[in-house]
Amino acid sequence: MDLKKLRRTDYHVAWICPVSDLEVLPSRLMFDKEHDTPDYDISYDKNIYTCGEMVGHNVVLASCPPGLTGNVNAGHVASPMFNTFPNIYMAVLVGIGGGVPHPIPLEDPAEDIHLGDVVVGWPGDGGPACVYYDFGRYHTDGEFETRGIIDKPHRVLLNALGKLASDHDVDRSTFNEHRKKLLNSKHRRKFMFPGSNKDQLFQTTYSHCGRYGDECVGCDAARLVIRPQRTEKDLDDFIFHRSKIASGNAVIQDGRRRDQISELCGGVRCIETEAAGIDPSSPCLVIRGISDYADSHKSDKWRSYAAGNAAIFARELLSKVPPAIVNEMGGLPAPFMLPFSRNLNFVGRSRPLQTLEKHVSQNDSQKLAVWGLGGCGKTALLLEFAYRLRDQQPNRAVFWVPAINGRTFEQAYRDIGKALGIPEVLDRHMGNEHNIKTLVREKLSNDDSDPWLIIVDNADDAHVLLDSLSPSEDIRLVDYLPRCRNGSIIFTTRNKKVAVDLAGSHVLELEQIDEVEGKEFLEKRVLNKTLLECDACIISKFLEMLTYLPLAIVQAVAYINKNGVSLTEYIRLFNLNEEANAELLHEEFQDQTRYQDANNAVATTWNISFNKIRGDDNLASYYLGLMACVKRENIPASLLLVGSLPQSGKQKALGTLKAYAFISTRARQHEQEESYDIHRLVQTATEEWLKASGEWEETLNQTMRQLRELVGLADYNNIPTCGTYLPHIVHAVNLAGQWNTDTDKRIQLLMGTASFQQRDHARAESILREVIPLMEEGLGKGHPDTLDAVTFLAAAINSQGRYEEAEDLTRRTLKLAKKVLRKECPVLSMMTIELSRSLFFQERYAEAEKIRRKIIRKEESLYGKEHPIIIVRMSYLGKTLLRQGKHSEAEETLRDTLREQGEYSEAEEMFRKALELAKRAPPEYFTTVDLMDDLCDVLDRQGKYDRALEEQLYEVQQLRGEEYPDTPRDSLSENDEEHSETSHHSFSESDDEYSDIPHNSLSKNDKQQVTSYVRKKKQRDSNTKRKHTSKQASSDKRSTARKMLNYFLT
Repeated sequence: MDLKKLRRTDYHVAWICPVSDLEVLPSRLMFDKEHDTPDYDISYDKNIYTCGEMVGHNVVLASCPPGLTGNVNAGHVASPMFNTFPNIYMAVLVGIGGGVPHPIPLEDPAEDIHLGDVVVGWPGDGGPACVYYDFGRYHTDGEFETRGIIDKPHRVLLNALGKLASDHDVDRSTFNEHRKKLLNSKHRRKFMFPGSNKDQLFQTTYSHCGRYGDECVGCDAARLVIRPQRTEKDLDDFIFHRSKIASGNAVIQDGRRRDQISELCGGVRCIETEAAGIDPSSPCLVIRGISDYADSHKSDKWRSYAAGNAAIFARELLSKVPPAIVNEMGGLPAPFMLPFSRNLNFVGRSRPLQTLEKHVSQNDSQKLAVWGLGGCGKTALLLEFAYRLRDQQPNRAVFWVPAINGRTFEQAYRDIGKALGIPEVLDRHMGNEHNIKTLVREKLSNDDSDPWLIIVDNADDAHVLLDSLSPSEDIRLVDYLPRCRNGSIIFTTRNKKVAVDLAGSHVLELEQIDEVEGKEFLEKRVLNKTLLECDACIISKFLEMLTYLPLAIVQAVAYINKNGVSLTEYIRLFNLNEEANAELLHEEFQDQTRYQDANNAVATTWNISFNKIRGDDNLASYYLGLMACVKRENIPASLLLVGSLPQSGKQKALGTLKAYAFISTRARQHEQEESYDIHRLVQTATEEWLKASGEWEETLNQTMRQLRELVGLADYNNIPTCGTYLPHIVHAVNLAGQWNTDTDKRIQLLMGTASFQQRDHARAESILREVIPLMEEGLGKGHPDTLDAVTFLAAAINSQGRYEEAEDLTRRTLKLAKKVLRKECPVLSMMTIELSRSLFFQERYAEAEKIRRKIIRKEESLYGKEHPIIIVRMSYLGKTLLRQGKHSEAEETLRDTLREQGEYSEAEEMFRKALELAKRAPPEYFTTVDLMDDLCDVLDRQGKYDRALEEQLYEVQQLRGEEYPDTPRDSLSENDEEHSETSHHSFSESDDEYSDIPHNSLSKNDKQQVTSYVRKKKQRDSNTKRKHTSKQASSDKRSTARKMLNYFLT
């Protein structure tokens, strides 16, 4: 038989039954006749509809897919349904729910809730019809204030409800007539009364014993609630209750939780899970058949009977509404096209909402772009604003246009054309999208049109809106946006550059929520409120860990609700390791306020942006990968800008990352270079993105190479700058260790880093303790490079005054070195010298002397007596002898004691010869510097100030024309003098004593300044000579010459 086919605009009543395999059958049996479903856009609306006629009304029925229930799925049904059938004026939500019996049994059993009764969501006391028990707030006095989610049903339905109750009181209702439709069907057994003996209410605190559906055969009958039984007349009657209904996210199967919810909501008779997904401003009446008592004893026995009673009541209610009244209700409302139901958990954002309100009040097609990091709540903000705007301005049309790609934009325009009733668009055979977009633009550009707002969501890709649609025509999608004095346009985008391109200077940056909003956000979303009864610092730590990012908080709460973990446990899991962190960030969840095909997890939603950056700006993608491999805070610009690319390209790349809010610029202090922070969660998500694409290891290697290059370019004298690199180097090396990246690269990087930490002994020690285990693992404990690094470590320990520790380390290492190294190996010599230094500093001079004599004998046999290194060794042997009072022996060794005996001429001649030898030495020995310093001492002791200046100027000029060590020696203390003997393990410290030396280059003016300085110093020394001993005065003069020398060398 051919079915009648009506237009979509001919249907005025929506019938929603969420549980398809249970509630659809009795609902369809209530139809007097069914219609052929009118054509609708299945690319937008995924619902399957049953249309027909019921007691004179054209009704459209929809349900959730099998197995998918709850408020999220109910929302996915309702939103497109109201758009596909634009003339729906009344809606009923028909199905089953859990009953809430009175805590104290009532005398009249018909007044209390029993299985099979119907509860209709209308208390009649001026309060909300349906409340969300997880949606409200606690006051300081402990009282919980609920917030209504479905307020008053349509006035016509309320009048019909009153008429139904009145007719029932005078026995003029027709419930039994409607029941015949069920009992006369082939499914009659499903809808028969199960029997009052199957209606069992157990005490609140008594839990079910046995398995689900066993009809409580193992439960203790003594724990049943004793209450008056219904009479035979009651059982023949149709009993319904008008009451508030509580709706939430989870099925309740706990009597204590049931009673707690009822108390929090001010007394309810039913608890269900779908009404929370319905648009709260829709004219919807909730009708529920009671199939259980929302406790652990629930079973399927009463489900079909209860669902049938709910359908009977809904048909009876519609029978009280004259069809003519519905057909004449209010005319077509202003189009309101939003893809999502209202987000009942929305909190805060008062200032951004005020900005949006101000923008819309200006009209005149003003454009505003809301920009922010992906997941910061841009779509949620605009969704809430749209619903508030409809409440404030019901005559303003609101259109939602997803700009994810050209297809979604064009589909939205087709839907707008249909909602506006444009005849050419309503013709389903019209396929020219260009004409449809033009028609919509022209319709809304008419200044006589009603006010409108267009929300262009997800305008993240500039190419979608701003590129020409084809090479043959210079028109873009953005050009199809209408202009009208009554209209406003708002964009949302993750990309600040796109925001500026679309809206100019009218850009609203949406940041993360604050702590107050974050706590309120948690209170609304966490199901088990006892989880929030913890130390306030735990909540703050939880929010800080998630960077107050709304999407990250929603994702975390979804995990907490599903798995029943506490905030403390979630924090522990999140911080357990990188893998656990990443797994939680990739955890998918359902959210009715996000696109169905979208990835809801924080990490996966950012992948869209990562891939977009990779396609548009390779350097920005490279920088993003590099920032994932270093410490996330205070990343210096110089760490990123190594290379030969033009500065403009580098700034453009950094600008791209800032535009996506992935990185932020730190405020500069004084002369500091610019530095950046990368968002904590973005860094983790980037790492996982690179791992998923198989690029993580190569990115780590590139970062290691770049850092190694940076270390090679570092200015070792600029300690503040070098210090900013260290945390990033250590972080990268640790990551590389976890990923088993090339050990050689990690060793090279750490050794290079330690080299430029020469003035920070503790930091150098820390780095060496990191690198030595790597070298032992990769090269072996006896490898010369490993032993060299241990010597380096001993030098760092000595320089911090821990001489005994350095001695112990050196002796232990020497035992191994003597077994594996050749006698002539320089590493063995350096290790032995470091041992002598430890002994010297402990004033064990005789032991130090013995070791140094062995070293000299060995190196004379290797290099010859005139080799510069022998002179250096003999100089320090002389110092050792002097400490023991062996002046004559010291003179024989290197005539070093001649200065103490006043024989300056002979010393001067000797040091001049040594200086000539030193000039031929390799720069790493520091020989030239050492002997010039000693020559300065000799000349100074003879009072030859002018000659000392002349010699030093000449020698420094000669050195400036040749290669010499990158790290010049400052004036050395006794400790430092000893230290310099270990050549390439030198750790010299800056000395504030010499801060008054003028810092200029060696120009003619410089020479004059130094000459003046030395002469003044000589005069001061002369004036104070009478007040000091000769030895003290001589020391001062030597200090003057040394200061001058250090001025040139540094």
